[in-house]
Amino acid sequence: MASPRQFQRNMKQRGKNVADNADQLVRKAALAIDATVVLATPVDTGRARANWQVELNQPASGTTTSVSPSGREALEQGKSTIAGYKGGTPDAAVHITNNLPYIGKLNEGHSAQAPAGFVEEAVLVGASTVRGAKLLGPTTSE
Repeated sequence: MASPRQFQRNMKQRGKNVADNADQLVRKAALAIDATVVLATPVDTGRARANWQVELNQPASGTTTSVSPSGREALEQGKSTIAGYKGGTPDAAVHITNNLPYIGKLNEGHSAQAPAGFVEEAVLVGASTVRGAKLLGPTTSE
């Protein structure tokens, strides 16, 4: 039987594992959502793909003038920002935002290049990446 001191250390470690694993799961889901939504966005000039902006704790405001048919720049920015995510505060969140006025129309299927609902599909992909995850065990690897 563990001593009270050992029990306290075990509970403290479990608490740390939960917090670390939760942060990793948020990062994993956000990366999956970001990659899926960027690559699913229809391309004419590449402006819609380039305008997927990832921010921590608050949504991005405004749009960029960038153009990226491949989405590479948006994916790199997203990956870099998501890597810095750390939970533990009430406003801790990853926001993936596209403020172009026509992004809603694209998501409604106004382009033959992508089906309607590609944003919602990206969220489902993110959710599926963390389904069945364990929070209590040792810290998981990303």
